[in-house]
Amino acid sequence: MENLCKIKEVFRKIQQFEQKLNNELNVTINEAMVLCSLYEARKCSGDISTDTGISPSRASRVLLSLEQKGYIIRSLGDKDKRKMMFELSAEGEKKKLEISDMEFKLDFNE
Repeated sequence: MENLCKIKEVFRKIQQFEQKLNNELNVTINEAMVLCSLYEARKCSGDISTDTGISPSRASRVLLSLEQKGYIIRSLGDKDKRKMMFELSAEGEKKKLEISDMEFKLDFNE
């Protein structure tokens, strides 16, 4: 039961962080995870889905949202022109750094 209680606390902290992301930076937690994933390298949607744990259909919606916000750039794959690739725009790189600067504590004694 103790592990379940700790999981509940982790979940609560993540929810608080997500609310902070929304209020201060106007991004969802899924958008933040995708930005962090793309900060590492240019990727296709399947790799982003695997990397973040977001379902492929949800990842598609998140990618569209980030593209509309101007944080990512969509392009054709180098070898396979049928594959769509995604990378951070200059604005996306700035937003990822803003996210990285946000404080996220998992202090269970609060």
